[in-house]
Amino acid sequence: MAGIWAFKPDPFETGVNANGVQLQPQLAETITLPGSTDVGGKGIKTQGMTSLRLTRAFEYKGIAWYEKEIFVPAQWKGKEIDLFLERAHWETTVWVNGKPAGRRESLSVPHVYSISSLIEPGKRNKVRIRVNNDKIYDIEYAHAISAETQTNWNGIIGKIELRAFDKVHVADVQVYPDAAAKTARVKVTLRNPGKLAVNGQLQFAVVPPQSGGDAASHSMAVTGKDSVMVLTANVPLGNNIQWWDEFTPNLYRMQVQLTATGAGTEYQSAATVPFGVRTLATKGTQFVFNGRPAFIRGTVNSSEFPLTGYPPADVEEWMRIFKVCKDYGLNAMRFHSWCPPEAAFIAADSLGFYLQAENPDWRFTVGKDSATNRFLKEEGERILDAYGNHPSFIMFCEGNEMVGPKVKEFLSEQVKHWKEYDPRHLYTGSAAYPIVPESQYNVLYGARPHRWKEGLKSRFNVRPLDTRYDYADYVSKHPVPMITHEIGQWCVYPDFDEIPAYTGVLKPYNYELFREMLRESGMLAQARDFTMASGKFHVIMKKEEVESYLRTPGFGGYHMLQLNDFPGQGTAPVGVVDIFWRPKPYTNGAEFSKFQAARTPLLRTNTFTYTNNQLFAATAQFANFGAAPMENAVVHWALQYPDGKVYAEGDLPAANIPVGSPFTLGELSVPLNKVEEAVQLRLTMSVKGTEYSNQWSIWVYPQQLPALPGKDVMIAYNWDNKVKNYLEKGGKVLLLADTAKVRSDADPVFSGISWNTVWSGMPPNLLGILCDPSHPALKHFPTEFHSNWQWWDVVRNSKPMVLDSLPYGFTPLVQMVPDWNRPRKIGLVFEARVGKGSLLVTASDLRNDMEKRPVARQMLYSLKAYANSKDFAPVQQVDAALIDKLFK
Repeated sequence: MAGIWAFKPDPFETGVNANGVQLQPQLAETITLPGSTDVGGKGIKTQGMTSLRLTRAFEYKGIAWYEKEIFVPAQWKGKEIDLFLERAHWETTVWVNGKPAGRRESLSVPHVYSISSLIEPGKRNKVRIRVNNDKIYDIEYAHAISAETQTNWNGIIGKIELRAFDKVHVADVQVYPDAAAKTARVKVTLRNPGKLAVNGQLQFAVVPPQSGGDAASHSMAVTGKDSVMVLTANVPLGNNIQWWDEFTPNLYRMQVQLTATGAGTEYQSAATVPFGVRTLATKGTQFVFNGRPAFIRGTVNSSEFPLTGYPPADVEEWMRIFKVCKDYGLNAMRFHSWCPPEAAFIAADSLGFYLQAENPDWRFTVGKDSATNRFLKEEGERILDAYGNHPSFIMFCEGNEMVGPKVKEFLSEQVKHWKEYDPRHLYTGSAAYPIVPESQYNVLYGARPHRWKEGLKSRFNVRPLDTRYDYADYVSKHPVPMITHEIGQWCVYPDFDEIPAYTGVLKPYNYELFREMLRESGMLAQARDFTMASGKFHVIMKKEEVESYLRTPGFGGYHMLQLNDFPGQGTAPVGVVDIFWRPKPYTNGAEFSKFQAARTPLLRTNTFTYTNNQLFAATAQFANFGAAPMENAVVHWALQYPDGKVYAEGDLPAANIPVGSPFTLGELSVPLNKVEEAVQLRLTMSVKGTEYSNQWSIWVYPQQLPALPGKDVMIAYNWDNKVKNYLEKGGKVLLLADTAKVRSDADPVFSGISWNTVWSGMPPNLLGILCDPSHPALKHFPTEFHSNWQWWDVVRNSKPMVLDSLPYGFTPLVQMVPDWNRPRKIGLVFEARVGKGSLLVTASDLRNDMEKRPVARQMLYSLKAYANSKDFAPVQQVDAALIDKLFK
């Protein structure tokens, strides 16, 4: 029934009177279905814009009417006829030829109506559908209807069909494989609305995967006269069981054929159901899939589809999305407070991709509304019935961050019921909190380096990186597996090159506002550099976060928030792919999956910054969540200079690496005394003969630095008249600013922004550093153009300067990438021509405890060397009065 439909909005609910009689004889407008009012350009045309989220071009909330005439074939006479609406948003009421056919409500499954008594075969039949997307139940934070992501659209998507069946037919098939018994319990629901006395037979045929397996068959007699008959059969699967999982996504097909006679008429019906044989279990704090330890490497999906505003219902698009996820090393997706259409499950089945579906629930009032509880209890059953056969459907959850006076009672009841209702999945109550004892696993908030509103007390800001750290203390507190909740929320400066791709119903006015704010601040030319620098740093932080979970004994997995960008809640560009699942310019799947894969080398070390009188000491470990143990695996390690020259290398002893993590391969101990100049070395660990490889940077600095001539350069610690006079006479000054005297409200944040500052209202509120590594001021300070772990000391022991008052186009030598919501020019190191002289300023503390701070000592040496060189010749003239404003 796809095509053009008659349409009319009904925001004042005038379309039906108290007796249920339709009062609107004609619908004057037209719209195309499948689709939505947004896609059809219906509703209120948006007048404003916001920086908080994408903006709907058209908005409509309330009742809308859709009508279509369709010719029904004469041969359908005597058939049972259903109207199938794959996904409506979210309450429908149907009339056929002017007569009511009923009402349905669901955000997650098809709306199906039996309309046999109302259809006239051989004629044109009028189908009228009333769709209501008003707040029918109080769940408006759920991403099933949230304005932050897919929006609360009005319409019908996916398949819209009339379907004909024999009077007695197969209505539903549920398959419950039992791998140990090599059978499948098959529950068949037959519809017999005429309550005919039926005699017949059900034939079952098991079609094995193409990769092999045994075909099998079974039959059973059918007798009865109930309008709905439920029969159960144990069907053999053959001796050669073919497993379904992320490594071998073997799909069986259960074919069910009904032949039955009732009232002298023979009826036939058939159904084919794909299914997979897999065992989902837990052992202590770990998942065990098909008898093998498993680790969830998942991303959250919040239904971000800006072209349509609603999720795709075609398999091809979900195949594309899941393939991107697998390319980046993921094996799972969590659907945050919503459930995708069946196309997602079909695609995941074929790719071996794990899905956690959820009820459309994100409430802070659980226990205050019995009607909403009733709807969600029924919705959970509908989801399990509709998608339960799909082997990719491995987990189910009520929703996200549930709160309310009776939330634990409600969740306990839900989980207990689901486990009895459908044992094919694993269940938990709510993502993040609260925890209920009935849950088979927890999606647990807290095990991450930056917790909500933790500010500068988070791990990446409190101390330099060490990888001895893990989350064993979290694991030990819970008896079931833990998937850590919504990790990796590190942001990237928005990429304005994405703006032209928004050709659909959601407009990127937020990105356009950010772009204009950057233009007004005089830094638009740096937009690409901001994206690249913050993006590189973003990957570095995500790498450490992912590895910290892989190296934690007994850990269950993580849900990343998220692989692609999140468009709302203040705008959160947290993805390594954009909202359209396209690669961002600073990384790709091949690079990212090196540390986010089923098999990953890991490194434990106390620090990543050394002096050349120390040993580089580390423990080499391995995470193996592959399909099998690795036998006689030899890991080669190499410590290399930036040009590829090997500083040291070797092989660790051959090992049989079991499935699980962490497995210790051996110890590394490398004297660094051959390093003469400060250098960034790259440590690579690779399993010989395989693609499994990972790498880390370490920084080595001389313990003793050579003396520098300092006669021509004044080293100053305060901006005062003495310095000004020296500059006025043409002198050169290196100002090591006293951070206590810097007039600035910029925070010395090392980490990037977590989620966004609009939502959190606090630091971290910068996105790392931006510099030119080839600039002579950094000649003796090895760095990339972006932040990395060695910058921790220099950044955290600083008072970044706000340089907006300096001339237009002025660019610091070491700049902090700003918050896109507040694009200020912030610097740690800058130079300027002041009077006739040259001024070099650093806002980092390069004076105190220098004997304990090799990174700061090296930065000071590099700046001194530059200030004493002929290269120190700033071009940009800055009046001394403007420098005055930078200090208290």
